[in-house]
Amino acid sequence: MNNRIANAKRSYITRNVDLAVATSISQGKPRSGDLILARVDRIRNHTRLENEAGRREHLYPGDEIIVAAADRYATGQFHARVPDELGACHLVAAGGIAAEVTQRNRGIKAATEITALGLLCDKQGNVVNLNQFAPLSALQPQSVGLDCLPTLLVMGSDMNSGKTTLACAAANGFKDAGYRVSATKLTGTGAGPDYWRMKDAGADRVVDFLDAGYPSTVGMTPPQLVDILQRFKADALKQGTDILIVEVADGVLQPENRALLQSGAFLDEVSAALIAADGAIAATMTAQTVLHAGISVLGVGGLISKSPLSCDEARHSLGLPILELDDFHRADTRDYLLGSLFGAENYATTHSG
Repeated sequence: MNNRIANAKRSYITRNVDLAVATSISQGKPRSGDLILARVDRIRNHTRLENEAGRREHLYPGDEIIVAAADRYATGQFHARVPDELGACHLVAAGGIAAEVTQRNRGIKAATEITALGLLCDKQGNVVNLNQFAPLSALQPQSVGLDCLPTLLVMGSDMNSGKTTLACAAANGFKDAGYRVSATKLTGTGAGPDYWRMKDAGADRVVDFLDAGYPSTVGMTPPQLVDILQRFKADALKQGTDILIVEVADGVLQPENRALLQSGAFLDEVSAALIAADGAIAATMTAQTVLHAGISVLGVGGLISKSPLSCDEARHSLGLPILELDDFHRADTRDYLLGSLFGAENYATTHSG
């Protein structure tokens, strides 16, 4: 490996990459997923870089870092696109995304400024891309009957509505009841916190879109996302999984999420959904949107659960259970959720804990 590459700070986005293949740096137009050696110029919003082991390393001007070119769509942070060329750009995610910011949430600082110095290349001179190191690429997408692999979708009203907390609570509760659980992040921008939290929650298997070779799913079509989901399912079956939990990033109005809810192929892959929301109006709109798409909603949780009054409003508006984190360890809640996922009769006869 090139010594300069070996000495650079390595980002989470590269966790599947064998950097020994990178022997040189070249110039060229970046593509999504291309690995980039970049220099930190000015520390702004992101002050640390998450490494492949999950630790966030403090950044200093002059640091050289290994990141990947990708788009980002985050209502709470940045809308950014793959740079048109190497040179001045931004670090738009702590997981290691290099992009050019087009919009910024005014509630946060401007993006940390970096310079993309060059593209990592192998000894043949080919640019190193994340899709070369996708563990799930060898698996054939598999459309699995929902009776064989119940698939629980976790969708939210917005970014930071409590989706991952809700997904982890479900994973932990099902695991505690004796089920093998796979937890996945289907969409988003490569970053480690959700991945590590799902592991910490006790999921037997955790994969995300990085494992399918994508640094970001911004702009992807429903067929592409269904392909990733079916690879997750093939992996889950290989692991002997009983339940698959699938979290999608951002909110229900995010373009890729809207398109997914209009995709019959996606709807066929989902058993039911949990909704995360930060208030009663958001919960009502999100649940009704998902229900209108044809997906059964089993309950609402997330940030709304912190406010008893908001919970009362949503409960009266929707007639659905409002789930707090402890509820996933209550026998009556788990019987309701598992019975809905497996089918009440099947659950009672073959999956009784």
